[in-house]
Amino acid sequence: MKAMKKSLALLLALAMSVALVACGGNSSSGSNDTKTDASDNSGSDESYTATLKLAWAVGYDEKHPYTVSAETFKQYVEEKTDGRITVDLYAGGQLGGDADMMEMLQLGTLDVAVTSTPTIANFTDVMVGCDMPYIWKNDLGAMYSVLTDGEVGRQLLDRLQEETGIVGVSFLYQPFRHIFTNKAITSLADFQGLKLRCMQTPVHQEIFSTLGMSPVALPYNDIYSAMQNHTIDGFESDAVGAVTSKFYEVASNMTISAHFNNTMVLLMSDKAFSAMPEADQQICMEAGEAAAKASYDCSVANNDAAIQTLKDNGMTVSEIDMTDIYAAVQPVIDKYSESIPEVKTLVEAAAAATTND
Repeated sequence: MKAMKKSLALLLALAMSVALVACGGNSSSGSNDTKTDASDNSGSDESYTATLKLAWAVGYDEKHPYTVSAETFKQYVEEKTDGRITVDLYAGGQLGGDADMMEMLQLGTLDVAVTSTPTIANFTDVMVGCDMPYIWKNDLGAMYSVLTDGEVGRQLLDRLQEETGIVGVSFLYQPFRHIFTNKAITSLADFQGLKLRCMQTPVHQEIFSTLGMSPVALPYNDIYSAMQNHTIDGFESDAVGAVTSKFYEVASNMTISAHFNNTMVLLMSDKAFSAMPEADQQICMEAGEAAAKASYDCSVANNDAAIQTLKDNGMTVSEIDMTDIYAAVQPVIDKYSESIPEVKTLVEAAAAATTND
């Protein structure tokens, strides 16, 4: 009898386990911790659980827009799902660099990532408009109005998904980038022959070459020593990054340029997103909007504070007449606008948003 009762108990336990799987019950953690049957993901499903991996390449800094964006997304998703969906954060390239993360998103081995449009340009050209120089005229509010509040931003994110299979959740924001040198920059003429460190992105190198500089592609972490050794004459960075890296020790001048923003994007793998019930998909999209606003507010506040810190550490921060500089790069903007429809759309939207500046 004892043996028979034991056998019946085992059969009952097995049947309950099968029923739980069929209903989507799952409490284990990991990137693939999702509802087993995702064929009907309409509406809300309180039995759905998942642990999402969210990664980015910049080091963890509670005042940096990357970190603020990731933490905001995590908090929103976990609160709105009452902990059914949790988000684990991996900062500082723990899971790979930007290009690695893009590939992982396509494969579905990474769930969520924060990266920037220069990296995305290696996978599709639909975001190249974000790297066009000076189109925002140093107006982060105008940029936000187009990419987050306007239809153009959503159109670009949808096109990104069509081209790469990666879900574009939202645009994010960080301060505009400026030129740092040890010589005073007073006009376009002072750019001629300047050995400027820039990102290893063809569009960026073309822009600085058009302005008469000699772009030097170096890793960001090599800037400090390259300035010390006079390997380069200058570099471009946002003010927050310049403070974090103590660039005021190797450069005496910052020229307000705002050539571009190194626009951030919050991305999600289609595998993770499609497995979710529609209600949870909506929560992730809303979390992206919250992350966008948080990164914008963080960028505005920290940029002003960072510029003051640079001044306090002896750096001269100056503004110059940008008229000739805008004119010099216009052929680059025209070239890409003519060949890539998404660039033309974004450039026109940026022009409309900054008309009254």
